[in-house]
Amino acid sequence: MNPWRNAVNRTLLALTGASLLAGGGWLALSGGSVAERLPGWWPAPEHGTVLLDRAALADLRDSGWWTPVVVAGTVCALLLCLTWLLAQPRRGGARRLPLAGPPLTLRSRALADAVARRAEATDGVDRAHVRLPAGKKRSRARVRLLLEPGAAPGPVLERVTRGPLDEAARSLAPHPLRTHVHLAVRSARERRAR
Repeated sequence: MNPWRNAVNRTLLALTGASLLAGGGWLALSGGSVAERLPGWWPAPEHGTVLLDRAALADLRDSGWWTPVVVAGTVCALLLCLTWLLAQPRRGGARRLPLAGPPLTLRSRALADAVARRAEATDGVDRAHVRLPAGKKRSRARVRLLLEPGAAPGPVLERVTRGPLDEAARSLAPHPLRTHVHLAVRSARERRAR
């Protein structure tokens, strides 16, 4: 998930939670009936009536469809919110990768930085960015390479694969390392600023 989508998701989660918390607190703490607490733009119920009186609520509860629909809707809303919350990625730097050989672990951010530095030292690569979102049994490497103008993508990809990516895969053996590489070329007119 890219950082922009991650920020939008977290912002939407925060706004949804804050609005639900504020609305629930407002309803719980303000006195009077619900009809008296409605905002001014809400269509007011007729004089002497409430939004849902006891008789109307009893009629709905007597209907065979009311209770299952309310329970199913509530469960679906809860599962949707929990799924959305759990789908938010954690910070990559806190994850630990098991290393080959002795039972040691390494932070994924540290290995990603090392692979990126080695990739940037490869001939034809201007900049590299590496992410290693990892699990215990399988690791993935997401590599973005910005090539120098005039660099041939095939040989550069071969050098990066045979060098830094193979070294990372060997250090994580026997767990497989799946790699996704995205190549882009820096324009010759683009100024290089570091």
